[in-house]
Amino acid sequence: MTMRNLKLKAVLVTAAVGLGALAMAACGKNGEGAQPAAPGLGTPSAATSPATSPAPATPSAPPPTAATPTAATPTGDRPQVTLTEDPVAASNELVRLRKAGWFNPNKIEYADDAVIALQQFKRWLDAGYIARDGGWTPEGLAAVERANKSGTPL
Repeated sequence: MTMRNLKLKAVLVTAAVGLGALAMAACGKNGEGAQPAAPGLGTPSAATSPATSPAPATPSAPPPTAATPTAATPTGDRPQVTLTEDPVAASNELVRLRKAGWFNPNKIEYADDAVIALQQFKRWLDAGYIARDGGWTPEGLAAVERANKSGTPL
């Protein structure tokens, strides 16, 4: 095997571990399955993992209250998001944002790759499309509707 193939395998294994951690975080601490996703950007692919496939609806935990400070919300009403090309660091950032209530893959469908999902989250957050509970804002729902009708990516 060439050095390039070894590096590629290492990156893929690292991404798989990061996505596994993200999937575990998405399932919650009580072991219940993931909730069905809100309107997405398309139909789920055959490569969708079981952790991201729709399951019966279960009550979700309430978002953190204003009295509970979170690491993702140092000041203001939006979290600081640090983009990275490292799959493990991106996965850790998504877990942090999920714990703060902002990132919820049960309400918005994101890419399976942690780095791309983090980029999507930041782009949509900066555009005002993501609500405090991790779902779509009214502007976000309108943008999803436009994207679905026009076929252009969001």
